[in-house]
Amino acid sequence: MGCEKGLVVFNDKTFVEHILNAVRPLSDSIHFVTNNDAYEAYGYPLVPDVIPEKGPVAGIYSALRHSSSSWNLILSCDVPLITTAVLEKHLFQEFQKKPITFLSDGSKSSPLIGLYSRKLRGHFEQAIRKKHLKLMDLISILPHQTVVVSQEERATLQNINSQKDLNRLL
Repeated sequence: MGCEKGLVVFNDKTFVEHILNAVRPLSDSIHFVTNNDAYEAYGYPLVPDVIPEKGPVAGIYSALRHSSSSWNLILSCDVPLITTAVLEKHLFQEFQKKPITFLSDGSKSSPLIGLYSRKLRGHFEQAIRKKHLKLMDLISILPHQTVVVSQEERATLQNINSQKDLNRLL
């Protein structure tokens, strides 16, 4: 994207504002895992990466290590179309207490739209130490549940990773 994705503006709001609108009805304990102080403007605590520059595995590890909650909703900053209804229906209502539950559109997995058990901290830490940083590879060896959203809900899982993706969205 060439810039901080969570701060990209779409429909007069940053991606993060869209995501916050989806999450606020579900949780009053919201934290940003980031080393970017620009997110202080949103009024939520910032959790720095415990081990910087190691991607999503380290980001999730930082969130789980910091958290006092048994279950943690993990969302990437590049899913501005995510909705409260999709999160509630597919993550919270279909949740079967697997250590990881994440969404899929049926062909593409979205492990950064998921619920993660705090008990997985050690697995994430060990993966980082062994330099096993591919999130889906780690998930594949842990008990998990993939929940497929309906055809009508697929768009809510879109990752906007480039200017081309954003232009298509607009």
